[in-house]
Amino acid sequence: MVAYDISDDRIRRQVCNILKNYGIRVQYSVFECHLTTAEKLELHVRLRDLLAKSDSLRWYPLCSWCREKTIIQGLGLRPEFPEFHLL
Repeated sequence: MVAYDISDDRIRRQVCNILKNYGIRVQYSVFECHLTTAEKLELHVRLRDLLAKSDSLRWYPLCSWCREKTIIQGLGLRPEFPEFHLL
């Protein structure tokens, strides 16, 4: 899972557009992504160069067991990914 809090509208849009190529948007600033190690590194580098010191970008790895235990209330479906993914 990649979550962000970015104050600059232009940068926030850029980050969002990049993340759309790597995962599924599940909340306004939260994406669920299934990434290889190489894709994770590539994404990390691309996003790192956009962030200001006051911005926050967080990566939360979850195993397939954790994913199955995720509770979704309200709208939204669980994205279909292989057994292990980085959320």
